[in-house]
Amino acid sequence: MPQRFYITTPIYYVNDKPHIGHTYTTVLADVIARHRRMMGEEVYFLTGTDEHGQKIEKTAAARGMTPKALADEVMPNFQRLWERMEITHDYFVRTTDAQHKAVIQERFLQLQGTGDIYKDTYKGLYSVSDEAYVTETQAKEMQAQGLAHQLVELEEESYFFRLKAYENWLIQLYEQYPEFVQPDFRLNEVKQFVAPGGERGFLQDLSISRTSITWGIPVPGDERHVVYVWFDALLNYLSACREGFWPPTVQLVGKDILRFHAIYWPAFLMAMFREAGDDLDGPLPARIREQLPHTILAHGWWLMGEDKMSKSRGNVVRPEELLHFGNDAARFFFMREMQVGLDRSFSFEGFMDRLNADLANGLGNLASRTLSMLQRYRHGVVPTAVVLDAQDQEVLEAGRALAPAYLAKAKANDFQGALDLLWTYLRHLDGYIVKSEPWKLAKDETAQARLDTVLCQLYRALRLTAVLAAPVMPDMTQKLWTSLGMTGQVADQRFETFQYEAAAQAPVAEPAPLFQRIDKEAVMQEENQTTEPVAVQAEAPLDLPPVKDLIEYDTFALMDLRVGRVLTAERVPKSKKLIKMTVDIGLETRTILGGIGVAYAPEELVDRKVVVVANLAPRPLMGTMSHGMLLAASDNDSKPYLVAPPEDAKPGFVVR
Repeated sequence: MPQRFYITTPIYYVNDKPHIGHTYTTVLADVIARHRRMMGEEVYFLTGTDEHGQKIEKTAAARGMTPKALADEVMPNFQRLWERMEITHDYFVRTTDAQHKAVIQERFLQLQGTGDIYKDTYKGLYSVSDEAYVTETQAKEMQAQGLAHQLVELEEESYFFRLKAYENWLIQLYEQYPEFVQPDFRLNEVKQFVAPGGERGFLQDLSISRTSITWGIPVPGDERHVVYVWFDALLNYLSACREGFWPPTVQLVGKDILRFHAIYWPAFLMAMFREAGDDLDGPLPARIREQLPHTILAHGWWLMGEDKMSKSRGNVVRPEELLHFGNDAARFFFMREMQVGLDRSFSFEGFMDRLNADLANGLGNLASRTLSMLQRYRHGVVPTAVVLDAQDQEVLEAGRALAPAYLAKAKANDFQGALDLLWTYLRHLDGYIVKSEPWKLAKDETAQARLDTVLCQLYRALRLTAVLAAPVMPDMTQKLWTSLGMTGQVADQRFETFQYEAAAQAPVAEPAPLFQRIDKEAVMQEENQTTEPVAVQAEAPLDLPPVKDLIEYDTFALMDLRVGRVLTAERVPKSKKLIKMTVDIGLETRTILGGIGVAYAPEELVDRKVVVVANLAPRPLMGTMSHGMLLAASDNDSKPYLVAPPEDAKPGFVVR
């Protein structure tokens, strides 16, 4: 019996159309699902929409319609987009489904019966954006981020979930099963929320009902209350699970909703699956762990410049703008550019550059040249590699090693790393063609065996590329697969049984272009002509300090400025500003403390290029020796803005 694999996306709010954040998450889930099917696993893939809550109720009221009518209007936007992008989900859940409602009410009564849910009165601060009450610490964080306007003081009767009671089991979950939250630095964030600095007792019981709204699932037996968003929304993964697939294997979430999925969600499940006699202050039972998701995989945000995309800023990119260049192109860009867990800046120029470099000039050009040479020199028949020199042997060994390395990264959900390996190999093949000069070999009667080897090697590489990249680019790889003379669907291949050195099934077809090169100038010109002018709010004049006294060049030349790359970053306990970083400066790795914590979160700094004053004498800060300083600009409020070298600058480069 094949291994079962259950993957979920978050369910998306229906108060707006899909944006590329939704799209990236869903494409990543689809790529993982397709990949697992090609591993021979039986996959259940769930996505859907979250249709209850205060935001939906308010949006509907503002438009003069019922919340259900709003949900029915917006929800198909997601379904149509997923169909257009060839998302292979098995089920699309809606929180307004009757089946979902029945499960929510059943589980509510279950936990009420065990005492895990109780009624009380709540008074405190409430975050409108998160639709959740916040602690004093959270409120201070939001105020520091300029989000105080999203906080309101509320007092109302509410049903509560005993979240505090599960603190001990949650901490054991994080310590004993680090795979529960990935990447690792996201797990550290969750640990810090539950027990800051290792200190326990910070969790508070969670309000899970409201009387101030009516749009939601009624609390059974007390219909003045509706079950509130997180108990309602999170349980979709349970209510829509296909029999035999529980628990989830991978649950994809954006970093902004990690706390709800990594703390509230497992606590709900612990309460549902615990048995009489289980000691909440004792060890976490193994059978409880077996009922929890295996991995909550948290990804970062797509940014526009340094800012998160948002409707209020007017910098949202809609999926349709990317799909203009093709479904496979958009899917490839998402997987090639974003390292799971980290944020990534988006630009249309960068988007087009990547497609031109990797798809048009890279894979597309290699496929066209290889198929053309097979047609011209061997009438489409793929020869066998018999005579191999050192260069041929190197290409053969690289091809043999590629699939295991690629599959290892893909199994760890690192498709950015996997595709980087594949495209590094494809670039190597371009060099192989240049060095072997098959057009010269074709004219030399004594070199025909060597020509056979070169053509065979290139064919094998393209066939392997079609199989490995099929989950990412289903249509393009199928076109390539067919051009190579292969029958059936490339998606039906299995990695385990695929043979890299197997003989070709049939002659190759005439080369068909895989991807047309994008005319960047024409696209940008069209974009500029069709874009509505955006009103720019005038900025307040800066109170700039005067230029300091002049210095001689020799004085400036004493300063050694280097490009560095941040490897790790964490906040310094008991300091609001200091962040402790490990920085690669090319020659060595340094520990550097910087007072940038008011403007940057540690996770935003990882893998970031910076400029380091490398010859600054070490000095102790908060008990840690700091060796170096990062260059940053600052505004009138002393907010730091890190100086950023170009992306292609390497650690150790001298800044002059």
